[in-house]
Amino acid sequence: MSDLLPHFQSVGSDLYSRGMVSVHGGNLSVRDDNSLVITRSGSRLGFLSESDLITTGVEKDDENTRLASSELQVHRAIYRQSLFKAIVHCHPVHATALSFLRHIIHPEDEGGKIFIPDVPIIGFGKEPQPGGAAEEIAEALKTHAVVVVHRHGSFARGMTLEEAYVITELLEISCRTLCLVKNLKTGL
Repeated sequence: MSDLLPHFQSVGSDLYSRGMVSVHGGNLSVRDDNSLVITRSGSRLGFLSESDLITTGVEKDDENTRLASSELQVHRAIYRQSLFKAIVHCHPVHATALSFLRHIIHPEDEGGKIFIPDVPIIGFGKEPQPGGAAEEIAEALKTHAVVVVHRHGSFARGMTLEEAYVITELLEISCRTLCLVKNLKTGL
C-alpha cells in the first residue's frame, strides 16, 4: 500500500488545492484484481496518510468495508463493469453547477471537444444519495471518460489515478469556460 500512497496524496492534494473537494469531500480508489484500495470515509483528500487508505473487496464485504468511503458501491460497480483501474470522485464547482440545468454537458473548448465531447448527467431531477445510481454511473462510464451526478459531483475513470484526475480537471476547465462564456454573452 505504501507504493500507492504518493499517488493518492498527489491527486488528493491537487483536487483540494484546485477547490474540487471540500475538506472531507470526494474519494479516490484503485483496483488490484479482486480487491480495491479506496479512501476512508471522511478522509481529507488534501492531507492523506496511510491510515486513510482502506483495502476491501471488489465483490465482497469484509472487516474494512465499514471504513470505506460512502461511495464504495459506485466504485465497485464501475470496477465490475470495466477494466479500468482507478476512479476519481469529486465535486467540481462549475461542472456540478451545470448539472442543475442540463441533462448533458457539451464542452465547447478545444480540449473538451476532443477528449470529453459529451458528459452525461446521471439522475437528473432526482435527489442524489451516497452510493446511489451505482449501476447507471458504471454503465455510462463504459463509453464516457467522466460523468456528473445531478447536484452532486463527477466520477472519472482511468488506468491510473493521474489519468482519471486529468479527465476531471479537463471537465472542470471546460465547464468553467462554458460558464464564463455564458456570463460574457449575457453582459454584452
